[in-house]
Amino acid sequence: NPDAPPPTPHDHHDHPHEGGWIGIDLGTSNCTASVWDVSRSRCKVLRFFRDGRPIRDDDDDDDDDESSSLSDDSLDDYQSAFSSHKDDLFWADESSSGTHKAPPLPPIVDSRHAHRSPPINNWSPPEPSTITPSPRCIVSPSPRALHANAAVASSSSASAPFPSSARQSARRVQKLTRAAQRIAGLNEAAVGFYRAGEYDATLDALREAEGRRRKLVQTLALEQGWEWERHVVGASSATAEAAPCPADEAKMGATSSNASVDSMCNRSQLQQQQNDEEVNKLGAGVARTSYIYQRMDFDEGMHSFANVEAIEASKFWTVGPSSVYAPKDNMKCYEVSPIVEATLVFNVGQVHRRRGEFDAAAKSYDRALEILQIATGFVPGEVTNKNVIQHPVVIPILHNVGQLQYRRGDLNVAMTTYTSALKHAQILYGPRHVHAASALNCLGVLHYHANSSESDEDSTNSAETTKKNGKPERSSTRKAMGLFRQALSIRTENLGPDHVDVATTLNNIGRIHVQQDEFDKALHFYEDALVIRRKRLGTNSLDYAATAFNAGQSLHQKGELDQAVELYREFLRVALMKFGHSHRDVAVVLSGIAQIHQEKREYDKALELYEESLCAGRAALGEYHSEIAMLLNRMGNFYFERERLEDALRCYRRGLRIERRVLPTDHPNIVVTLSNLGEIHRQRYEWDDAATMYCDALEILRKKYENHVDIASTLNTIGLIHDQRGDACLSLRYLQEALIMRRKLLGDDHIDVSATLVYIGTILYRKSVFSVAMELFSEALRIRQTVLGRDHRDVAFALYNIALVHQQRGCYEQAIEYYAETLRVEKIVLGERHRDVSMTLFKLGEVNKAAGDLEEALKCFQKSLDIERSLDESTSSSESDGGRRPQQTSSDPAAMARTLNEIGNIHLARGDVVPMMDAFNEASRLYRTAGLSPNNVVVSGHLYALEFSCPEAAPAA
Repeated sequence: NPDAPPPTPHDHHDHPHEGGWIGIDLGTSNCTASVWDVSRSRCKVLRFFRDGRPIRDDDDDDDDDESSSLSDDSLDDYQSAFSSHKDDLFWADESSSGTHKAPPLPPIVDSRHAHRSPPINNWSPPEPSTITPSPRCIVSPSPRALHANAAVASSSSASAPFPSSARQSARRVQKLTRAAQRIAGLNEAAVGFYRAGEYDATLDALREAEGRRRKLVQTLALEQGWEWERHVVGASSATAEAAPCPADEAKMGATSSNASVDSMCNRSQLQQQQNDEEVNKLGAGVARTSYIYQRMDFDEGMHSFANVEAIEASKFWTVGPSSVYAPKDNMKCYEVSPIVEATLVFNVGQVHRRRGEFDAAAKSYDRALEILQIATGFVPGEVTNKNVIQHPVVIPILHNVGQLQYRRGDLNVAMTTYTSALKHAQILYGPRHVHAASALNCLGVLHYHANSSESDEDSTNSAETTKKNGKPERSSTRKAMGLFRQALSIRTENLGPDHVDVATTLNNIGRIHVQQDEFDKALHFYEDALVIRRKRLGTNSLDYAATAFNAGQSLHQKGELDQAVELYREFLRVALMKFGHSHRDVAVVLSGIAQIHQEKREYDKALELYEESLCAGRAALGEYHSEIAMLLNRMGNFYFERERLEDALRCYRRGLRIERRVLPTDHPNIVVTLSNLGEIHRQRYEWDDAATMYCDALEILRKKYENHVDIASTLNTIGLIHDQRGDACLSLRYLQEALIMRRKLLGDDHIDVSATLVYIGTILYRKSVFSVAMELFSEALRIRQTVLGRDHRDVAFALYNIALVHQQRGCYEQAIEYYAETLRVEKIVLGERHRDVSMTLFKLGEVNKAAGDLEEALKCFQKSLDIERSLDESTSSSESDGGRRPQQTSSDPAAMARTLNEIGNIHLARGDVVPMMDAFNEASRLYRTAGLSPNNVVVSGHLYALEFSCPEAAPAA
């Protein structure tokens, strides 16, 4: 073993040992030497003579071929190499247990000058050592030494040469060793081809390596009479059960072996055909979801083992070859480790994975795992110290099996696979090893997607859902965060704080915080990941760009639009460089930039970017794809905000047509689009069409869920539509069902429960059922003050409703109290000059007037009028400025007329005729401006009868 120290000499022997050593096997007809060069970490097998003639070091497996010979130059090289190491030979003397420096050897005899090597007497072979491979047997330019334990027996007499049987056994060991060396060398060649991107050459090398492995297994089976079980790459269990006997296998030879391996390695052509068929299906309307598509493009840490694996020398033999001579009926069995086959099969899977042939890759990974499970007796299930596959190659196999399961969207199956990978890593390497961190990170990603994916249907109903900062936090989110933090700790400890794997985990933690709407915390982790990826990967890296996009999204949510668009454009720069313009990710980021321009009220630029985004998406994905439907939905939202309802309706309808063609009939996106269409019809007072759209959405939801918050929300909206169309009874039926479901799913103190309470209370208020309405409004106020605090706009709405009930019931003091509290909250939340503040002041004036406090009433009406006039001036200024300045609301001439009417009536009651007439005249004018009749001016109180005697005037002046 070249890694082991040299044999320890007796104290009385001087035993220097530097550089390397030679194990030599000399007989009357053979001279073989194995040279290990420590300084170059490589080995050379020198076989000089057989029956007095020189032979090649990489002789064919057939030992009976005696025609091969070394060239003169090769022999000179070997003689030179042997001479340079002969002083490092160690002599094992049977007469003593020690080992001493060998005496000078006679010169090597060249077959050009002699026909037989001189006999060397009084020589015993060394202790079991390592036979190292010849570099000429290795295809790879950087071969790895493959060692096999070789025990050689000393001759029965110190002066007698090896018996014939011992020489045959030694030659057999050499033959088996060379076969192993060639298999390892071919695999090493495959490693080199794979790294160079030459995948066809990689498969060719792996095919030949597997063929030689099978031939070696067959040879051993025939020689030793094993009941040999076939291990054909890609073979099924039925094939293994029907394996022929060793003799039959020998007759089949390499033909069946190569046929089996060819069927495995040539799956790429079949896979390519399947991919083409799948593309055609996509064009026909069967689309892959964007959710799967996106997560394959960026590093989440799910593909940690992307390279092919080397064959470990120490693991090639389960029972290694030995040159100990024994009777045939007591011959020790030699067995090639199943790890060799598992490694070759796994490497084939890696090639298919790199070429995008995922089905073929999955079959190879599953086969490699099955080989290891059968060989070790592993029972699928919980991994323990006793039930474990004791070889490191199992970890990359499990990771790649899990990664393909994850890619298919089988999250639960992938979790089981990665859990097995984690436990294997912890048992084989320890709990703080980087392989354990990789598995922890992958499990975190799976839990993250289990929370955010569309398959997490009933998460709202889960008993494991808790609240964090008033927001629902699911168990999968908590698990993902815990797993990511463990992975981050281990990776930072082993790899350092600025490693790319550390950046990957930081990026993943940021995404968890985004799920919880914790954008400040998310931004902190994104910025740390961005620094590392910029430093390690460069600014043209796709992973750097992905983190920039994530950070931009958090800034976007925080309202920091300029910084967000800067990071979005950084991602766009890299995406255009990597993918070109016709790519899904380009369409997504263009849509995000368009949203920012929309929020900044730069509508022309926003519309231009939305259209560019849609063109890029169609070029990349075609017309019928869920991503195109999402882009159309965003454009519909844009038109809806601009009150271009017809354009919004057109976009929503096109999106719905695509979604119904490419998505399952119960997909959530279809429900969203139906709801958007229903809202458009509701805004246009098309109650029947609106009810139809929402009822279609409700039907989909009821088929999918028994109780769900989306069902409750849709019931609530349908109830409002029936209320607006004048059917209060039907409206109350839908609203009451929504209230019951919301209480059941969300609890009595949820903000959505308070909304439904307000809607029901409003209907009952209009029907003059004041007592029940008061109870509902009061409960809604309690919920909102508990959840939102006392100074919130929704709290002001609830206070306003309670004040209305008190006013209608004639409880003016209570009404004034609640109106005053409403006014206080609105001024804090909305400012002094807002339409809602004006309306509350008007109602406060009405109550004071009804209570007989005309002075206070006049003050309230006058303040309300001042606010309305300021809003009118603001509208005029905005129009003269081209609409560039944002408006809070437009002026309302009818509201000003109504307020002036009340002011005029107070002046009338007080006997102030001039201000009374001024107020009535202006109110009449404003009613005309609003398109209403001047007869809307209402004069309250008692007027004197006035008569004027006027002479008839001339008919014309």
